Order: sequence, then C-alpha cells, then structure tokens
Amino acid sequence: MTELQGAIAAVNSGILSFCKFVSSNDAGTTGGHQAGLYIPRNSIPLLFNKPGVKGQQLEKWVDITWWNGDTKACRFIYYGRKTRNEYRITNLGRTFNEDDLVIIVKLEETKYAGFCLTNPDDKQYFLQTFGLSRKDTNNLLPSNQTDSPFSKTENLLTPLGNESYLVPDTVEDTDIDALIPTGYQEKIISFRPKAHILILLGEELIKNPVMAIYELIKNGYDADAKSVEVNFKNIENLEEATIIVKDTGTGITEEVLENVWFEPGSDFRKPISEEGIRVIKRSPLFKRIPMGEKGVGRFAVHKLGNKIRMYSRPAIIHTDNNENIISKELLDYELIVDIDWRRFSQSRYLEDVNITWYKNRNKENFRFKNDSGTYIEISDLKEEWTRGMARQLKRNTISMLSPKNDPSKFKIDLNFNNNWLDHFPETEQILQSAPYKLAVLIDENYKMTFEYSFLLKNNPQIGNRDINEQTTDSIDKAKYERNIKQELKPFFESSFRDKGYEPNLLKEMIEKYLSHPMPYGNLMLEIYSFDLDAESLRDTTDSARLVRELLKDHAGIKVFKGDLRVYDYGDPGNDWLGLDLKRIQNKEWFSNNQNIGYIYMDPATSGALIEKTNREGFIENDAYNHFRVILDFILTQFSAERQSDRQKWLRFNKSGPQESFESRISALKSLILKLELQQIQKQELITETEKVEERYEQDRNNLLIPAGVGMTASFAMHEIEKLVPRMQESIREMPVDIKKMRGQMDELNDYVQGILSVLKKGGNKEISLREVINQAIKNYTTRLSDHKIAVEANISDNADKIIADKRVLITIIMNLLDNSLYWLGTVYRQQSGIYISTAREGNITSVLVVDNGPGFKDKTEDVVLPFFSRKKDGIGIGLYLIDTIMIQFGKLNIIHDKEILRTRGVPEMYDGAAVELIFNKKV
Repeated sequence: MTELQGAIAAVNSGILSFCKFVSSNDAGTTGGHQAGLYIPRNSIPLLFNKPGVKGQQLEKWVDITWWNGDTKACRFIYYGRKTRNEYRITNLGRTFNEDDLVIIVKLEETKYAGFCLTNPDDKQYFLQTFGLSRKDTNNLLPSNQTDSPFSKTENLLTPLGNESYLVPDTVEDTDIDALIPTGYQEKIISFRPKAHILILLGEELIKNPVMAIYELIKNGYDADAKSVEVNFKNIENLEEATIIVKDTGTGITEEVLENVWFEPGSDFRKPISEEGIRVIKRSPLFKRIPMGEKGVGRFAVHKLGNKIRMYSRPAIIHTDNNENIISKELLDYELIVDIDWRRFSQSRYLEDVNITWYKNRNKENFRFKNDSGTYIEISDLKEEWTRGMARQLKRNTISMLSPKNDPSKFKIDLNFNNNWLDHFPETEQILQSAPYKLAVLIDENYKMTFEYSFLLKNNPQIGNRDINEQTTDSIDKAKYERNIKQELKPFFESSFRDKGYEPNLLKEMIEKYLSHPMPYGNLMLEIYSFDLDAESLRDTTDSARLVRELLKDHAGIKVFKGDLRVYDYGDPGNDWLGLDLKRIQNKEWFSNNQNIGYIYMDPATSGALIEKTNREGFIENDAYNHFRVILDFILTQFSAERQSDRQKWLRFNKSGPQESFESRISALKSLILKLELQQIQKQELITETEKVEERYEQDRNNLLIPAGVGMTASFAMHEIEKLVPRMQESIREMPVDIKKMRGQMDELNDYVQGILSVLKKGGNKEISLREVINQAIKNYTTRLSDHKIAVEANISDNADKIIADKRVLITIIMNLLDNSLYWLGTVYRQQSGIYISTAREGNITSVLVVDNGPGFKDKTEDVVLPFFSRKKDGIGIGLYLIDTIMIQFGKLNIIHDKEILRTRGVPEMYDGAAVELIFNKKV
C-alpha cells in the first residue's frame, strides 16, 4: 500500500481528518518561528473538544504516527493570552517543504496518524477522492465523522470541556514575536480588490442569462414572495429593451441594504456560528429554507444588462418565541438603488466606486403602495433576445419549480409582451401518456416504497401492470415495500472499488456507511419513460411530434430541494447518471433522452449535499457519492421492470408466433422433406441444415465457456499469487518440511485443475454429477470461505450418471453458485448457505440448486431474458445462456413455490432462489 492509499484509507476509517497545503510559515522557511502547523478555527475539533477561551492557553500532548512508522509526541496548543488567538500543532518530529499536502487523522483521543504527500499526481488524486479543490483544504475533510461518515461539523464538537488541557496562568506563553530575528521590519497589508471583481462574479459564476434570471427568482423565493414576475419590455428593440423582475416578498430594509446587500459573500441567509457551523435560518412567513447561501446571487444581473434600478419596500415580520407570526409591519419607506456596472472598471479599486441609493418616505411616489416587495429594472441589455431564447427561457422557467410546488404559495410569471410564447405546449398531459411510470420513496432508514406502472394508452389489449399497495401478484407485491440496506452492499462495493480502495477495507467501509441513516434525509424519485420508435409512439400518444419535442427540451433527471431546482442536473446534454453509457453496455437499458425524471429532497435535511458556487451540481463529497449509489440502485430496479414489460410489448406487436431456433430448424426439415426433389438432394439439404444447427449449438455453448474460464482463472490466480510466497518460504526452511510442501503442492494442483476443468475439450458423453458438482464447488472454495457460505451437497447414488458436456455443466453450476454468492451478500443471515441435490425419477435426472438468499424478484420468463439483470453492472446473460443450453438436454426450471421445495426434501432454512436443471432428453 502506498502512502496515498494509506492516507485515503485512514481518512475513511478515522474519527476526524484534516488536510492543508504547507505554507512557507508552516515549513519554517521564513525563519519567523518554530516549525509547526497553523490550524484554522474551522478545524478546532481536530485538536480540542471545545474552542479555546480568550485569555487562556490550552495544551494537549498526543502521539502522531507517520507513514514511515515513526511515532512522535506532538503538542496541540491554543495561544489565547495577550494579543494571541491561534491554534497550532508543534513538536511534529519532522519537517515539511512548502506546498506539501499534509493529512492528520484522529484515530483515538490521543492517537493520530500523519501523512505527507509530495507528488503532484498523488495530491490531485487525494483531493479528487474526497471531492475537493485546493481552496477546500486547510479544513476538516468532508468525509470525516465521529460515528457516521456523514456527520456534520456541529456533531464534532463534543459536550466535554477542555479543563484537562488548560495551562495554568503561572506558565509563561511563548511570544511568537520574540522568535523573529532581530532587525526584521514588520509590515501589514490587506487585500484591495479591483472594482472589476464584481463584474467577474456575474460573468464567471453565472453561465447564461437563464441562470441569471433564476438567481433573481431565488432571491424572491428567499424573501417569502408568493410570486415573481419577469417582464420583458420592448424586447425586440435592443436599445429600448428592459427586463423587469418583481417579487412580492418582504423587501430589503435599510440595515440589510447597508450591511448585507452591499457586502459580497454575506452569510445573511445562512449564517455561520462561532464553531464554523452553517445555521439554517428559515424564512418567517413560509418557513422556507433559503436557497441562496453564497451571498453573490444579486450580481447575476450583470449577465443581463449594464444598468439596474432597484425599488424595495420592506416589511418586518414579528414572531413569538416559538416562531409563530404575530404581525406583519409594513415600513414607511422605500429604497431605491442605481448601479451602472460599466463604472466597475479594472483601473479602479472597489472601495473607490460609490453607489448612489435613496430612501423615499413620500408614499405618493412609492412603487409598492399597499404591500412589500422588490422591483428590479435592468436596461442597456448585453445581448439581443430572440423567439427561440424566449421559448427556451419559458421551458427553463417551468423546470425551475418542482412539479410538487403549490402555485398558490409560489409561482413564476413570464411575459415577453409579444407572440413569442404563443401555443406553448402543456407538459402534464404528455407526461401522463408515458408507458412506464415510476415513483420511489426511500426514507432515511433505507425503507423503500416502489410504485411502478405500465400502460399503453392506445393499445389496451396488451394489458397493464402495476406495482403498488393494491397489487395482488405475490412476486410484484414483494417489490412494493421493503428495506434495501442489505441490497445496497454490492452497489457500494462497486463504487468503492472504482475509487481505488483496497479490497480488504471494503467490508468495513460498507458497514460504516450503512450503519447510519442516509446523510441527506428522505429521497423521492419520479420517472416518466418513453420508447421513441414510431410504432411504440403510436401505441402511447396521439401526438408523436409533441412527445419528441417535450423530450428534446426536458429529457433528463432533475434535482429539487424543496420548491426550487438544483442546477445543472437534467439540463440538455447533461447525462450525469451515465444512462447513455449503460445503454451502450447493455442494449436493454434506456437512454437519457427517453426519460423525464424528478428527484425531490427536503432542504432542511439535505444540507450534506452542498451546491457548488458556479451552480453546476453538488460538491462531490461522501454524501454525494452515497446519493449516486442510491440512484444507481433505483435505476437498476426500474430498468428490470421496464425491460420485462418492453419485451411483452414487442412480442405482442410482432406478427406470428414466437418460435425457438430449434422449432424453426425442425419446421425447415419438414419443409425440405415435402419438396419435390430427388432423395439425394433432400438429404444434402437436410445435412446442411443439421450443420447449421450443430454450429448454433457449438456457438451457444462457447458463449458460456469463457465466462466459466474467467471466473475460475481469476479466483485461482488470486490464490496462487498468495500461495507462491508461502511455497518460497517453505523451500528456504531448514530442515525442509516435506509434509507442509506436499500440502502446498496439492493446493496448487487444485487451482490448476480448476482452470483445466473448464478448458479441456468437451463433448457429450457419460459423466458423473458428483464429480461435476464437487469440481464446481472446489473452484469456488475460496470465495465461499471468504463469504462464510456453507454448501450442503446431497448427491443421490442412483442420480449420478448423465450424458452431457462436462465442462459446460461445470460452468452452469459455477454460474448458479456465482448468482447465489452475489444475492446472499445482499441479505443478513446468521448462516448463509447453498443446497445442491440430485434426484432421478424414471428416465428423468435433475439437479436442484437452492440458497437462503432473497430469492427471485421476477417471473421465470423475465429472468431468462437476454440482458435482464438486477445486479450492479450485471450483463444479464448467464441464466439466458443456461436456459438456452438446457434445451438440448431437457429444460431449466425456476421454482417459486417454497412448498414444492419442502416436498423435495430441501431443508427449511433454504428458502431463497431455487433453480432446477432437468435432464430428460437423449443426447
């Protein structure tokens, strides 16, 4: 394991973690003080239980073990006396170079781990792993936790005091100024931003005019407005055109204007506590969670035009101690602000650009005479607007608001005062014509309610299918409501593997993630899904053109916190969930452009999902990674349901009976025999037909064999890799332990024989089922042992011999074992197990494989479809090939009725998936 891997693993398993790039001051290269690390106030929990108190000094000694194995007693210190007010780690026992990335991980109260990354690629990989940029460092890592990987900072400061770390007043504090060499002249300077920085805030953070208007709409929402009007006047004449944004909110008071509105980056909406914690401050009227939290949204107007005039009449909402509204006081003045953005040039400092504002008490001249609100007029527009831009803004305005929003509480009115928005299509009726509809709710404790509907508006003969509370079908009913915590394990494992985590850490990390509630509270997902070929659209809608237009403008999965949207998820071309890639890998998946979806979250509980400043999604922290895993799971379940109904739909519309390849070959032979040809000619045609049939069977078998080779070889090579060093060690021992070496040679031979068992040239001949089953189990010995899964084999002596291809049958049994291994990993069982038995009745021999996992969630005709799978990244080809191959020997039977298993003598503990291989044909 490298130091990079060790650092990542420690952060994910530690209590609390911190990282920073070493400054010249930290490295001690300035000569100004002893080598050590400065720790900002946002990271106090790394050092002490509570912030230090001014006038006191705290000191705590801990052990930090560095990656090279050196352990050093280090000092955590808070300098709070005299003019000092800072935190540091000293006595680190090593030096750093400027720009090294240092990571400190808390393992126990006084035990820490330390890492120092010097390679630029290692630094970048570490930051990307935790969704950080350089500016996010010098802080606690977002994945840190006390118990949960998602705990917020407020939980990190424990109620314990710092009494044991308090340094008595009699102990002198080291004066840092005394450490500065004599003759150094002290100078102090502060930043003086150029006025142009405000232009950059608008230009760089707001990517287009639509987002600029969205920012202004959010300001109205945060101000408790019930409506926001966006009016475009004279928009077809650029010189006279203006944009007016008017809301009915509580307006801006004089104090807020001076102390908040003119302060970029103000935390007025979501203030920060002394401990560095973001405090949720709900709006007084509608108790809304503020959507604006960066304090820069008002600069969005510069994206639209060079001049603005703002009118605002404020109101104060008076509440009691329980936040209940007592009264609304409409203040007796109105504020007017004029800004010309062209004055904020590169040549002037921000402090030198004065802004004129007015306070008007003459009610006759008020713009808001009877109520509060804010009115912003934007002129000298920066670009011409067109009909296409207007309709695009309309579409985006519709998507700004959650479909769950109550228009009586908040609405957006858009008016271009011309005919640009005439005949704009309504979306709700088109959405309801979608053949596949999904509504999923997952609560914070992983309880899932899964509602699904399939219905063709114009082709009711096909029938419909619903999964909901009223469903009577036992298989579908089981899908409606269940806890999915255990089912998520393979999805988390795949996610962690993709991020490069060590395999031996995966189980512990998964347990840690799933032992706590979801970090963003409840989640709801709705999807409306279409098939876009002409025949399918005829079955679903009366206007294929409108459906295609709707999907062109709105396709994608959008995210909403409360009433408002989180951009840029679901924007055109933003396939953020990778649906198109899944479609490439498996043709039965659906593409991004076939769906309109909505994800709903409560802004009060989803604070762990943090929006990026540039409004392009969430910061990719641990909570976001968790969020993506949950969505991947839901979409995999939806894909399985959708594929099941899609195949029935296609079969119904396809003329003629659906015949197997074998039945078509048989029909072709019958047809040849009826032809008026000479017998020798008929025989030649029959011979060629049989060659085609033989080649088909050969190719079909060859599809399954590589899978068996791959599974066997990968496990064997993994074990051989561990065995070889042990054998080398045995050879060096004196005296040589012959018994030990013989055992290791036998072990190596088992691995090699496992690979050869599926590589040797096959062919149908008499084989022993006992040998086949034992070999398949032996090929999986390591995995079965690692997962603590017991295999119980009950091979009947009178059901041992059959005619079949040995390597094909070994691969089939291995495939069934592999399926059981996967699904047993998605449930908790005191003892996980697989039961294999053979039986013979008359001329029929059968092999039964049963586990005690969750069982099949789908009907037999679905699970044997090609590319049908509920596995994470499953190809969906295994059972399809087994079903196809078994046709030449007999058939594949999937048993859903547990009572049948009991009559077959299967022990009661085995109540999961049951697959029977029936051999009833002469080969």
